[in-house]
Amino acid sequence: MTALLEVEGLTIRLPGPQGPVTIVEDVDFAVQEGQVFGIAGESGSGKTMTALALLRLLPPRAQLTGRIVFKGRDLVPLGSGALREVRGQQISMVFQDPMTSLHPMLSIGRILTDVYRTHSGAGKRDARQRAVEMLEAVRIPDPQSALDSFPHQFSGGMRQRIAIAAALICGPELLIADEPTTALDVTVQAGVIALLDQLREDTGMSVILITHDLGVMSSTADELTVMYAGRIVESGTTRRVLQEPRHPYTSGLLGALPHPERTDQPLVPIPGSPPAAHELPSGCAFNPRCGLAVDSCRVERPALVTLSDGRAACPVAVAPAAVKAGQ
Repeated sequence: MTALLEVEGLTIRLPGPQGPVTIVEDVDFAVQEGQVFGIAGESGSGKTMTALALLRLLPPRAQLTGRIVFKGRDLVPLGSGALREVRGQQISMVFQDPMTSLHPMLSIGRILTDVYRTHSGAGKRDARQRAVEMLEAVRIPDPQSALDSFPHQFSGGMRQRIAIAAALICGPELLIADEPTTALDVTVQAGVIALLDQLREDTGMSVILITHDLGVMSSTADELTVMYAGRIVESGTTRRVLQEPRHPYTSGLLGALPHPERTDQPLVPIPGSPPAAHELPSGCAFNPRCGLAVDSCRVERPALVTLSDGRAACPVAVAPAAVKAGQ
């Protein structure tokens, strides 16, 4: 497969009272054409910031370094005019909460047609027809009437489908779905994820799926990257990462998931909480919460090493088979 997107050394710093604070550090990954690429981790792990960086939608005064190569073109040095040609048309994003990403004062038709007309130059009639087609594609009942309705008139699941329609109306090659099932019940979650997967198959687009729910990843993502405290701690095929985790943090996330066939088995939460970006512990950021931590983990920050079947940043767990990246 050909890499559609390559991210190299992505680092994001935000201003803080004591100087710049590193939110995301040295992140590398590649998304192939037609692939679902998963990014998982707890809140505060850097997932959303990484996604926003891909479209250069970071907060004011944010410092961005590294490379974001989309179809052979580095997006980091591009100006606003060139970025406008990429956003929406080539790379689009579905945000976490459709009630904030869908303007409450605009009708569904206005939201969808404005996006399409801005990027395509189409007239009102063509834009409205395209909007109807997209609402049909995401299975909104009676799309003609839906165009004249407002976001608050739809359920959470329907609003998320409309947000997906807005993101896909210009036919992007890469869709970033940031926690698309947040606050939805289990049945609706499954429907939204199945819809995204079907749209990917129908259009051939690639998808970056961001979530804290590894259960969602298991049936959807081809490759999976796990982030903690702004860094990648493990990556590989989804099947390998979920069945044979190499990092204690990944194991902890899996241990906290309910198992449908083991209802009598208690859940095992990860102790403590993720550290704030400006209060990272010395050594491995996960060491205060890790049951495998040794003295070196509290002093030296482990490098992300390349294995035969992925990458991991834990010398205690992977040292026997580890080969340093680049060697």
